[in-house]
Parts: sequence; structure tokens; C-alpha cells
Amino acid sequence: MTDRPQPAAHALRRPATLADVYAAHAPRVTRWAARLLGHSEDAADVTQEVFLVVQRRLPEFTAREASLETWLFRITRNVVRARRRSDRLRRFFFGAADEGREVASLEPGPAHRMEEKDDVRLVHQVLDTLSDTDRALVVLFELEGYSGERVAELLELSPKVIWVRLHRARARFLAALERMAPEVRS
Repeated sequence: MTDRPQPAAHALRRPATLADVYAAHAPRVTRWAARLLGHSEDAADVTQEVFLVVQRRLPEFTAREASLETWLFRITRNVVRARRRSDRLRRFFFGAADEGREVASLEPGPAHRMEEKDDVRLVHQVLDTLSDTDRALVVLFELEGYSGERVAELLELSPKVIWVRLHRARARFLAALERMAPEVRS
């Protein structure tokens, strides 16, 4: 009999196949990508890039390092960072080719749709002014609705740190919102 504690069976499990991981998590990865990017047009491309990384790295994944969802969020965040960086460089060198991007709305009615698009566009413009960390915090907590503890797990930080950073991120978000749309008050 050995004195060493044995890892739980689920801690050593790996997802069976890329298809299983994709089927279970692709919609969530696409939603994260759209919200972290600030627009939905490139979310499908980012999702494909994420799952290309997953395909390469799936054999290395073990649940001891992180949960599958945490691992996928980390990959998504890194792919989005790279995409945003290349977009900034492209805009710097070639101008703002993506001005006037439309954000899709599911609400009926043209007037309501226009208002909703303007609001969503404004939120995404404000998110675009935030740092990657602040954007991730606001997206996960406010838009995705994750608990502070779950956000801490996904970002691999302590819950105390998350609450402090979230408070600061919210303040920066509101300050940027006030600068961009002074008529919008909380």
C-alpha cells in the first residue's frame, strides 16, 4: 500500500477527441471570441484558429494543469490578443478599413434594432479602449455572467485579486463610457 495520494480519476482524463471538445465548447469559444474582439464578424475565424491550436496541443492537455474550459479560454484570449494586435498594426499602416462594422441584433423592429446596434457598438468601442485584462474581466463577469470565483479560475488568479481588478476595470469602463457618450449616465 502506498502513502502517496492518488490523483482522482477525472483529474487524469483527457477529452476523447478534438470532435468531442469542439462539439461541447465551440459555441462558448465563439461567444468569447466575439465579445473579446468587440465584433462578431471575425469570431468564426478566431474559433477556427483556437481549435487549430487545440488540435495541436490536445495530446499535451491534462486536467491537472487546468480545467478544459480554463485551457480553452486561455487559448481563445491569446488568439484574440494576436488578432487585435495585427488589426491595430493593419489600421496603423493601411487606415481604418473596418469603420462602421455592424453588430448583429436578434431583436425585432427596425427602430429598436438601430438603438440596440448603437448601444452594442458603443459598449464594444468602450471595451476596445480597455487593456486585455480589463476587457477579459468585464466580458467574463458582466457579459458572460460568470461568478467572481469562476472568473478567477479562468484567469488563474485569486478571487481577492479578481474582485479588486474587476472594481478597477468597471471604473475604467465607466470613465471611458462617460468620455465617449457623456449623455449616457449610470
